[in-house]
Amino acid sequence: MKWKYGFKLLSRICLILFYLIAFLTLFTTMEHITRIWFSGSSFEKSFGVYEPIFTYFDLSFNKQPELFNNSSFLILSFVSTTAFCSLLLLFLWFLQKLLMNIYKENLFLYENVSLISKLGYTILFLGTLSTYTEEQLALKVLDLLKITNAQISLSTGAYLDTIIGGVVLLLIASALKFAVSAVEENKQTI
Repeated sequence: MKWKYGFKLLSRICLILFYLIAFLTLFTTMEHITRIWFSGSSFEKSFGVYEPIFTYFDLSFNKQPELFNNSSFLILSFVSTTAFCSLLLLFLWFLQKLLMNIYKENLFLYENVSLISKLGYTILFLGTLSTYTEEQLALKVLDLLKITNAQISLSTGAYLDTIIGGVVLLLIASALKFAVSAVEENKQTI
């Protein structure tokens, strides 16, 4: 019985994180739109110097490279950021609904099968898009570095993790569908 209230608490935490990330998504979207279509405006300058955020490393330049002002780089950054924020928002929304369903009733509901499938598709498509575009950004930035005594290589297969994760969630949803069918059949026979 103690676990039941844990599901409700986790559901509330997911909802709070959802709204917090929605606000941050709005802010980053405004920044990217301003940098792409309204470059040179005072509103764009209010965001300060553009520094892309990378998942796997932190890179700071003494002087901002021209690449960061290139519209194709900014569009790719916008796609990557939008995909990542959409992934987070959808993940938190579906997880919140799943946890609330478990709290109110139980795991074995057809609605939960649908939610886990949606989580799988979200991770499969948006996660892969986000990871792949971020890798492309990182490769472009690493090309700017002038290293004389070493070589830097970036593994460009991280998007495979999201493909595998999405497929695993889809398999879990499929297995849960059979379990829900068995539970429903069992309820009808009793």
